[in-house]
Amino acid sequence: MIKINKLEIENVKRVKAVKIEPTASGLTIVGGNNRQGKTSVLDAIAWGLGGNKYRPSQPARDGSVVPPYLHIVLSNGLIVERKGKNSDLKVIDPNGQKGGQQLLDSFVEELAIDLPKFMNATSKEKANILLRIIGVGNKLHELEVKEKELYNQRHTIGQIADQKAKFAKEQPYYPDAPKEPISASELIRQQQEILARNGENQRKRQRVAEIQAAHASQKREVERLKSLLDEAIAKY
Repeated sequence: MIKINKLEIENVKRVKAVKIEPTASGLTIVGGNNRQGKTSVLDAIAWGLGGNKYRPSQPARDGSVVPPYLHIVLSNGLIVERKGKNSDLKVIDPNGQKGGQQLLDSFVEELAIDLPKFMNATSKEKANILLRIIGVGNKLHELEVKEKELYNQRHTIGQIADQKAKFAKEQPYYPDAPKEPISASELIRQQQEILARNGENQRKRQRVAEIQAAHASQKREVERLKSLLDEAIAKY
């Protein structure tokens, strides 16, 4: 897309003198309060590039004795000037050859909107015109493709997430199950400790039973001997 690399305006409508050199990339904003010349700058650009059909009704600044002067350098190397009493047009191409309005007309639509054509265009055509003017028309398809790819990726991820959520709800739930994973080796060690304690407890229970049996036997023996002693005492 052809862009304006340099713009000089003097004594056009409300503008006394202004010089603008837009950056190679980015957006140049012309700002200011009301009646300070913002529209005059735009009108000067339209006049400089569009020809006399875009000439302001009163191009000269009020009170100026110097005629309007326009100097525009385009990114394709073209130089456009309007100066002198009659604001004569001078166009110099990148090869140094002089040209005129016909040369400008071959590409001026890249820099300005044809309002009658724009107003009668469809919504899609209007969008394409505006995108072309701001320099993103060629990239629009790429952006749309990337947007669609991202949408499809997110849609697929969403479907997978929904499936996993559904499967998770269908799984049996055990509230007593531990929250953290337990290793098999740790379970085996704990089981072995439990078996060892159970074996030791069983041996202790058997020993207690043996002691109780021996105690009962000794008690019976004591009772028997006591009975014999009582019988002997009674005889003598």
